[in-house]
Amino acid sequence: MKLYIAVLEEFPDFMTPTLVAHSVLSAHLKFTGDPVYDNWLHKSFKKCVLRVNQKEFDKISVLGAVHLGHEVHTLEGRPSCAVVRPYAYPEDVPKVLRFAKLWSPKNAT
Repeated sequence: MKLYIAVLEEFPDFMTPTLVAHSVLSAHLKFTGDPVYDNWLHKSFKKCVLRVNQKEFDKISVLGAVHLGHEVHTLEGRPSCAVVRPYAYPEDVPKVLRFAKLWSPKNAT
C-alpha cells in the first residue's frame, strides 16, 4: 500500500516541501478513521511524490478518496497537490498514478 502525493508540475520547486507538508497533514486529518487509511498508517506507511501535468492532475482529482491541497500565495491559490488515500490492493491503483513520474527538482542533474 502506498500513499500517492501528486504535485502539479508548474508549482515552484522551492515551495514544494511546504505544499506537501500542509497537504499531507490535512489529508491525514481527513482520512483518519478510514479503515484502509488506518491500515496503511500502521502497517505500511509507504508513500511517493509524483510530478504531474494539469491533465494528469485533473484525472487524479476525481478518483474518489482524494484531498486537494494548495498554497494561498502560489498559483493563485488553486489546488496544486492531490493526496490520494492508499488503495487496499495494488491492482486497484489507477494507471494515471502507476505511470506518473516521480517528483524530482526541475534542475536536477
